[in-house]
Amino acid sequence: MKTLYNGFDSNEATFIASSAIEPGRAAALKFNGTISYPGSDGNFTGIVTSCKGEVASVAIRGYAVASFRNSLPQVGICKLAPDEEGYMEINETNGKPYTVLSIDTRKKVIEFIL
Repeated sequence: MKTLYNGFDSNEATFIASSAIEPGRAAALKFNGTISYPGSDGNFTGIVTSCKGEVASVAIRGYAVASFRNSLPQVGICKLAPDEEGYMEINETNGKPYTVLSIDTRKKVIEFIL
């Protein structure tokens, strides 16, 4: 039996997006109050769950589903940080530890707890 974490300790906020932003990618709150892809420092506010026009909903705590593309995370505790386009990647230097619940290598998404 697979455990479902949908909604676990979830907390979302709505932001104005400074540009088109894709669901499943990490986003960072910028100085002007808008949300966009993070910079190269690896800091981010949360994972975009939906975006319609200029409004983005962002999971800022709890269960999240995020895209990855280069490094394959592992189930368990992984040090993760987003790249500049919001894809979550393993980053042993600048990453923070997160609990990775599952990995779908075909869809290139991970489920994890923020």
